[in-house]
Amino acid sequence: MKDNAKPKEGRKTFCRLISYLSCDRRLLFVIGFLIIVSIIANLLGSYMLRPIINDYIIPGDFHGLIRILIMLAVVYLTGVAAVYIQYILLNKIGQRTVTRMRSDLFEKMEHLPVKYFDTHQHGDLMSRYTNDIDKISDALTDSLSDMLSSALTLIGIFCLMLYISPVLTLVTLITVPLMFLSAKEIVKRSRKYFKAQQESIGTLNGYIEEMISGQKVVKVFGHEKKVNADFEVQNSDLKEKSQKAQFYSGLMMPVMQNLNTLNYVFITIVGALLAIFRGFDVGGLAAFLQYTRQFGRPINELASLYNSIQAAIAGAERIFEVIDETPEAPDTSDAIALQHVQGDVAMKDVYFGYKPEKTILKGISLHARAGCKIALVGATGAGKTTILNMFPRFFDIQSGEITIDGHPSAGSNETTCVNPWQSSSRIRISLPEPYAKISVSAVSMRPTKKSLPLPN
Repeated sequence: MKDNAKPKEGRKTFCRLISYLSCDRRLLFVIGFLIIVSIIANLLGSYMLRPIINDYIIPGDFHGLIRILIMLAVVYLTGVAAVYIQYILLNKIGQRTVTRMRSDLFEKMEHLPVKYFDTHQHGDLMSRYTNDIDKISDALTDSLSDMLSSALTLIGIFCLMLYISPVLTLVTLITVPLMFLSAKEIVKRSRKYFKAQQESIGTLNGYIEEMISGQKVVKVFGHEKKVNADFEVQNSDLKEKSQKAQFYSGLMMPVMQNLNTLNYVFITIVGALLAIFRGFDVGGLAAFLQYTRQFGRPINELASLYNSIQAAIAGAERIFEVIDETPEAPDTSDAIALQHVQGDVAMKDVYFGYKPEKTILKGISLHARAGCKIALVGATGAGKTTILNMFPRFFDIQSGEITIDGHPSAGSNETTCVNPWQSSSRIRISLPEPYAKISVSAVSMRPTKKSLPLPN
């Protein structure tokens, strides 16, 4: 997969992901209220430095200082309690949401045609249930609320800074565009690797699942080295994509911290000059410096959380890809359920391909009369199992006709098709496991580790 892979429809996927939260609207309103309470407590606590210094510390009113410090403690404890309850409710909503997503994913998987599972790695599907769901859970539990909290905090800090000193606020705004430009550039470079990382995880999980389930085949044909080499290639690919994603994601914090420190130095110098020559109060300067330190933090958090949201959107997009897959076409209402199967089956000029653009069965015709035993003989990959899978309609043919006791099971005349599922108790396919026998004979006759051609 290309390194520049990223969520194809990020906004649409994000809105669809948020729609899963609609079942918990009331709790969301409560969480929004708690977020506002925690923000007010945080901002009010910082602003109280101004009266503490100006009205109590400088005049030496220690009794009043104790009272206002108690008030400050109450304010901060209120904020802590709001955050505590907020995260309890967020965890509840997040787990409910991902539970609904897992249920929708599993329910859709049960209605997908066999063809889908034949053309997709099982490990990749498992990765959507685990890694992708975990990314979404993390985003819903932490990132979304933190992003909203950071945005509101940023607005509140800016308003209070403007109220305390418009001049120092203008000085602060000198570095803000540089912060946003730096964050935008880093996010632009990092977000494209998160989708690549998630898909590489899915691919690697799929390969591991296949190799574990096929260990008998691997050992019989002596392909341990080949399998290990293929694993190293995919493992290295995941490492490279993960390194790039985490590098740019980790780059955000030091860059923003350095810019915020530079901004703090400018504010300190200008604020000291205002205090000396313009009579700017010391308490106001202390409060403004406190807000200056806090001002860069929401920007930093917004940029960092954006990466987390991108990873969650990439995971959600992979889940919605499965949910949006076309389900197995239902049989027509007048489909026939065979009650007494004689066993006469026939294929007439059948064309089929697992992919529409690649036909593998071309003009196949055969007739097996009731009670006859028919052997399909051919090399691996010749289409023997594929032909058998046509009768119960595990796969639909492109053209031609298949009949069971003279009734079409698949073909152009779908109005009279046999319902294969209602007739499944009378149609059986039993596939042997030949490699167990090959393993025994290979070990007993020729105990060697020489690599043999791996079957398709």
